[in-house]
Amino acid sequence: MKQKFRIVLVSMLLVVGMLVAAGASSYDHCADQLKALGLFQGTEQGYELDRAPTRAEAATMLVRLLGKEADAQKLEYTAPFTDLEDWQKPYVQYLYDNELTSGATETTFEPESLCSAQMYTTFLLRALGYSDAEAADFTYQDAITFGESIGLVDYANCNQQKFLRDHIAAMSLTALNTAVKGDEDTVLLEKLVADGAVAQADAKDLLAFFDSFNSYVKASEQMSAASQSDMTMSIAASVDMDDVQVMSLDMPIDVKLDMDMEQMDQSKIAMTGKVKVEMNEELVDPGMETKVEQDIAYYYTDGVLYMNMGGQKVKMDMSFEDMMQQMGDLSAMQKTEPICMIDSIEKSGNTSTVTYSASGMNGLIDSVLQNMGMTTADMGVAIDDMSAKVTVSNDMIKTMDVAMKFTMTVEDQTMTMDMTVNCTVNKLGSGVTVTLPSDLDTYEEMTGGADAPAA
Repeated sequence: MKQKFRIVLVSMLLVVGMLVAAGASSYDHCADQLKALGLFQGTEQGYELDRAPTRAEAATMLVRLLGKEADAQKLEYTAPFTDLEDWQKPYVQYLYDNELTSGATETTFEPESLCSAQMYTTFLLRALGYSDAEAADFTYQDAITFGESIGLVDYANCNQQKFLRDHIAAMSLTALNTAVKGDEDTVLLEKLVADGAVAQADAKDLLAFFDSFNSYVKASEQMSAASQSDMTMSIAASVDMDDVQVMSLDMPIDVKLDMDMEQMDQSKIAMTGKVKVEMNEELVDPGMETKVEQDIAYYYTDGVLYMNMGGQKVKMDMSFEDMMQQMGDLSAMQKTEPICMIDSIEKSGNTSTVTYSASGMNGLIDSVLQNMGMTTADMGVAIDDMSAKVTVSNDMIKTMDVAMKFTMTVEDQTMTMDMTVNCTVNKLGSGVTVTLPSDLDTYEEMTGGADAPAA
């Protein structure tokens, strides 16, 4: 039983530490929102989000996002491409007439060839009014970089190595909430409504969603910009293995942060509180306590983590800078809140209830794992559900209540963890002071450190 219990503890710590999951992303909710506007139809097999898009499908999406589908359907086909099916011809004809495509060769369009992330980004930029003709606004080669600069491309909606219809849906939804060229106050969906391409009644709900999302982003950005923060957190978790409860955890913590985003190892952190753990008595050795409660304190300064667990004081080197380098460039994750990750937002007064897409969250960590030399198969983790209730007052986040359900497969056993994290933001900014204990020099080195072999 010791081995089984150790697996649960290690797995739980891993999940708590990452708060992310690996798996195949799926933006069905984005496709649903696009379909409601008549912009994404799918096929006889459904949305088929898990396959690569074709050039013909990308051309169709561009015409729709330009608001010109009705005009295209009226055109007589005179383009020189001889390899198109009847349904493809109106869309390609419109793009050809407006010098938005020149085909693969003089006489072929190659409609079944795959569309790359670079190609689709170029199409979306054109729909937003930008031009790559004679490098007026951008070039085809730097389309993705330019797309990132205007908020069209983000870390969640685009995968250059494995570009799928999934990403077509996510990027298209993002494009609808992106300002058109020359008018920062008008997003693409508003232009489509103004042009009569999308009915106001059909766009009403999505435009309201965009407004709520933009307000939430504003509050999130203000909180992210604050390097100093004082918060009260309460973490509760219940862990089941093969449908048998293994343990429960309750951990109230006071957290104070003074983060140096330029030199992460110079950050200062103080977390103090209690941990209460109750274990299934049938899964522990006779005589082992099933209930544990103790004071805990974690401190971080100068690249060292100090831990006081029930009076046992140990320390270990821990470089945030090295960890961030191993995980790759996460600067984009710190700057953006991808709209494709949000399933819904409900507002009541000054309270916004934000529900994240669990399937979308599952794809978030893919690029990070790849940078760390890991694969999704190695992890075997999935977020089954995730919701966040955020209270915003005067454009500032005051409370965050997050509920998550994880599933992890460990040595052919299935572990499920339900976790809630309740956080109250007490203060942000220069008024927050992180106080470190005066006896940090008495903490002993953790035996074996992070590289110690498992017992």
